[in-house]
Parts: sequence; structure tokens; C-alpha cells
Amino acid sequence: MAPLFTCPFPQANSGLKGTAANVIPSAPRAYRRVMFWVFVLIEDLLENQVPCPPMRNKTSKMKPEVAIPATLPADLRDLRAFCLVVDHGSLTAAARLLHETKGSVSRRLTRLESGLGISLVRRSPRLVQPTEDGVLYRQRVGRALELLEDATNALTEARGHPRGRIRVTAPPDFANTVLAPAIARFCEAHRDISLELLLTDRELDFDGHQLDIALRMAPSLRDSSLIAHRLLDVRMGFAASPAYLAREGSPRHLADLAKHRILMMRHDNGPGGIRLTPSVVAQDGAFLRSLAVAGTGIAFLPLAVAEPDLEQGRLVRLLPDLDSGHRFSLYLLHPAAPLVPARIRAFRDFMAQEFPIPGRSR
Repeated sequence: MAPLFTCPFPQANSGLKGTAANVIPSAPRAYRRVMFWVFVLIEDLLENQVPCPPMRNKTSKMKPEVAIPATLPADLRDLRAFCLVVDHGSLTAAARLLHETKGSVSRRLTRLESGLGISLVRRSPRLVQPTEDGVLYRQRVGRALELLEDATNALTEARGHPRGRIRVTAPPDFANTVLAPAIARFCEAHRDISLELLLTDRELDFDGHQLDIALRMAPSLRDSSLIAHRLLDVRMGFAASPAYLAREGSPRHLADLAKHRILMMRHDNGPGGIRLTPSVVAQDGAFLRSLAVAGTGIAFLPLAVAEPDLEQGRLVRLLPDLDSGHRFSLYLLHPAAPLVPARIRAFRDFMAQEFPIPGRSR
């Protein structure tokens, strides 16, 4: 049979006045789209027709019966009753779960079977069993009702109290230094949210690793479908321990660095494109900071990572006039969605408050 619909959602000027066209008019478009297809699927189920998949063209004609307000609300309750009866094999159990009488559930089944012209269940004094048609019908109806429940849950979660788990990836050095205090305060403020952190310098795929949020260091971000929020800009600079400087002397000019052991995050140019020959190269800025505190050499590293040690005198800033200025930014990324879950919004907004000046340098 030819598909009844060719459009993923009716346009605003389609003139539809019924249930399928006016499901929670104030709800976001994505929610109404899902609800529309739920109603289409259920209506087609009731007439033994196969629902069409969403298409990309924008022409739309809706079957008039779908827009009759008096049909679908009763059908949904009847369908729920049918599914519960099949699942539990009992009118009594279904009635208890629906908070209705056994007679009311029985009438719902009768009305559904009469409308379809098909026997869906076999009744006996001890058991209610689905017919062969009833088994197939239960499978398809179940998918429609699950879709409806998922849409409702998504809307409730997006607008409700933040709760649940957030899976976050972040670079280890910044997670252990800059981010840890902020995350600790977030956990204290949102006790109904749990965090799972994947600490790695690798750029993990959101779908492959089931990520909710990524915190990434980069000079700039390439174009993608992700929503990005810049939390802070990071400067690179030189630092060493007082013990190292007492032993090896303090460099006063750029040329003096050739006499010292240099610790760097990569084989890279220093400030102003100056070529440095490192003694130790490591991707983790926190590891270089630890080496510098231990007196291994002069570290060229993100100053935000070394800030606590600089404040407490475990490290000393060197050659501040040669600081590289803005080299990297810390970004918070999450998937673009019409309905961003409340827990994701809570984490995003909290981090924006923790780092309130996007353009500041650390």
C-alpha cells in the first residue's frame, strides 16, 4: 500500500486542528515531531497499515481521520490496556496497574478488537493469552508506546530538575589542576548528578565513547556539529624551582636558556618562534610541572597548570617578557540538540560561572 505521508512533520499552515497536529503546541519542535509520528504509527496500526519513514520533502497531506480529536486519546488508553493484558496474562493485573476495574479493561479490549475486526486475545477463567495476530500487534504497538514514553521522558528531563550521570572527557593535566576544584564545587552543588571522567589527551568520539561533554585544549576548534563554549585562554611561560635556580643560576636573557635543561610539552618553538632544544618532552603539562618542582630544569608550560606552585613559591616565573601570550583555549563542547538535558545545562552553566570571563588569560 502506498505511504499515507511524505513529510516528517506537518507545516504550520497545514490547518490541522486535531490531536496529531496540536500535541503540546508550546513544546519544542523536536518533541512535537516525535509525538506526530507516534500518532501516525498508532493510527496506521489501528487500520492495519504500515507507517512510512520520515522523508525530506516538504509536501504533506494528512489523512482527515487522524485529526479527529475524539479518536486517539481513547485509543492510547486502550492500547496501553491491551499491552498490559498481554504482558501479564491477566485482566486483573492490568486493571491494578491502570488503576481501573477489571470490567473497564475488558471493555477496552472489546472496543479495540471491534475497531480492528480482529480477535487479539483468547480469554479463559484463569488466563488471557494473545492470538497470533495479537502477538504481532503487541510488538508493533509496544514500539509506538515506547517512542511516546521516550519523547515524554526527554521533555521532562530537559525541563526538570538536573539529575543523572554525565560522561566527560578532559585533558589530564588541566583536570588535575585547573578543573578539579571547579568540579568538586559542582559535585557539592548538584548532589543528584554523578560524573564519569575520561582523562586523556586524545580527542574521543562522542558517539563511540557515549560522551555527554568534552573539555578540550586547542589553539582553535575546527568546524563541527558540536556546540562550543570557551572557558578560558591559556598562556605559556617559563618556570623553575628555587632550588634549581640556586644551583644553576637564573637566566636573564633568551640566550641564557642554552645553558639550562629545558622541559617542554612537545618539540616546538618557544615564544616568538624561538627554537629551543628540550631535555625532556612530555604531553602532560602537570608532569612537567612536577619535574620543575623537583628541580629537574626550566619548564615551558601552561601557566594555569603551574599557578598554585607559583603562588606558594614552589616555582618561580622566569623571563616574563618572553611569555608567549595566548596560545591555547579550554573549550567545553556538547552535542547540538533542541532539548539539551537539564544535567548537561547545569554542568555547562556552572563551568561558565567558574570561568566567567571568556577572554581572560591565566
